Amino acid sequence: MKILVLGAAGAGKTTAVRAASEIAPVRTDAGATTAALDFGRVSLGPRRLYLFGAPGQSRFWFRWPDLVQGADVALVVVDSRRITDAYPVLDAVEGLRMPFAIGVNCFDGLLGRPLPDVRWALTVRDGVLVHPFDARSVESVRELLGHVARVGTGETAEPATLVDGPRAASTL
Repeated sequence: MKILVLGAAGAGKTTAVRAASEIAPVRTDAGATTAALDFGRVSLGPRRLYLFGAPGQSRFWFRWPDLVQGADVALVVVDSRRITDAYPVLDAVEGLRMPFAIGVNCFDGLLGRPLPDVRWALTVRDGVLVHPFDARSVESVRELLGHVARVGTGETAEPATLVDGPRAASTL
């Protein structure tokens, strides 16, 4: 299954691909940013997931059409401290007309905002998975990828909960 990993610059895409990949991830960097793609592979049970992390800076978005070909689902990585940075990415993903899920990266173990507030701010419809995760954690990224894979196959993904999960920051 081919999963596009998209998001604004600095949202945690490269970190997530590196954390979860069972092979040495392929990276194409230009200084401190991804210029072409990050590639990784994850096995979850019988499924093999191929992660294609796209550049987050808009000046590299011309590369996205090549990455989109053959993709089954997209994962949009969002930094809840910078929600407005996700708007152009979500607009582009919605234009692809492919299933997608949103992973809300928890920096320092905290959500910048409660998940319902993130969903509302992103104006995504009900039924789109919005799930917290820590891009640095193998277990957290793999859990999220399991949900994303189910979205990509049309299975029902588990709803995101905050029971024993990341805490929302106390300030908005």
